[in-house]
Amino acid sequence: MEELNLIKEKAKRELKERIFDNKEKILSLKEDLRRKAVKEISDNILRKIVNKSKLVLSEQELDNFSLEIVSEVIGYGGLEDLMKDPLITDILVNSPFQVFIEKGGELKRVELNFKSAEEIKTIIERMLTGSSRRIDQFSPFVDFRLDDGSRVTAVIPPVSISPSICIRKFTAEAFQPQDLINLGTLTPEVLDFLELSVKSRLNILITGSTGAGKTTLLNTLLRFVPNNERMIIIEDTEELSLSEDFHFLKLLTRSPNIEGKGEITLYDLVRLSLHLRPDRIIIGEVRGEEVFYFLQAINTGHEGSMCTLHANDTFDALIRLETLGLMAKPNIQAEVIKRFLSRGVDLVIHLKRTLQGRRVISQISEVVYEQGDYKVKDIFSLKTEFKEDKETLKGEFTGYIPSFRNKIKVRTGKDFFG
Repeated sequence: MEELNLIKEKAKRELKERIFDNKEKILSLKEDLRRKAVKEISDNILRKIVNKSKLVLSEQELDNFSLEIVSEVIGYGGLEDLMKDPLITDILVNSPFQVFIEKGGELKRVELNFKSAEEIKTIIERMLTGSSRRIDQFSPFVDFRLDDGSRVTAVIPPVSISPSICIRKFTAEAFQPQDLINLGTLTPEVLDFLELSVKSRLNILITGSTGAGKTTLLNTLLRFVPNNERMIIIEDTEELSLSEDFHFLKLLTRSPNIEGKGEITLYDLVRLSLHLRPDRIIIGEVRGEEVFYFLQAINTGHEGSMCTLHANDTFDALIRLETLGLMAKPNIQAEVIKRFLSRGVDLVIHLKRTLQGRRVISQISEVVYEQGDYKVKDIFSLKTEFKEDKETLKGEFTGYIPSFRNKIKVRTGKDFFG
């Protein structure tokens, strides 16, 4: 065992030297190609060292040993196995001795410790390799994407007590509609209604808190868009995934470089999208001045557009949209924004997380304009009941018939409320 550790440390030193000698070439590669190149170097180094020693290792043992060395030299250490687990959606590193994951909708602590705070900082710096971002005492926090699309937020002292990492993993395999039924997010009846709403080209706003499942639901609803309709999909981080069967163009924002130049914002991309012949405009999340142009778009013929927004409920979502719209265009009267909202947004869907961690649709509302202001009328509502020392959730359609009932009937041939 001692000899194996000595071989490992020697191989790591030689590997670091070889990487340093070829630094520019290796760093210019994408992460998967970079790992492959470093793995080949590690294999050669390890074989030479083992051949000179008295150890006998099988090909499989050599390969595993080499992968372990590569992980420690350029990889993410103990986080690598968590990153590979397809069931894990979030990884939260609070300190060297406190790591949490979200798996199956449940937040749980894992038995993973780092040697020191410096090891976490080293992992953050490795994650930043190849990006234009940096983290140091002058810029102690950073948001960026990994090559696989996962979203990372890292913070170091003095902003945090210890270097910390928050990873929202990118899932290439998107949820199918039936998956949301199996998870209890919605019922088959709610799914039928939402499918008809998308096919009828209603403008839909999806709201909820962080981690409530807004992007997951949006991704699922996009599967109901007919493939002859052109979607312009705008995101900060690539999270929405569709097959090539659909007609779509993706636009991604870009952070400024170290000199503070080259930034491309959601605002820029929403304005650009209007020149790209969209049938529908899809925004991963609205939160700034891009709101005004999105409201303009859905009021000028781009039916069936969708976006997500952080909010507490369906009515609060409209207040947030109004506020963001006024902040973007302070010279426009509030009455104009209110009309944009009530005439542009047809449906607001709100999600929340239960105490058990399950993501559920808790409210579906129509937006109406009455007496000079917008209001919401609940079509579906989730109620909490307390019976026999148990808390249960019961969702049901309220009986309210929305004004777009005939639009759904004419465009889909189905009368959901009939």
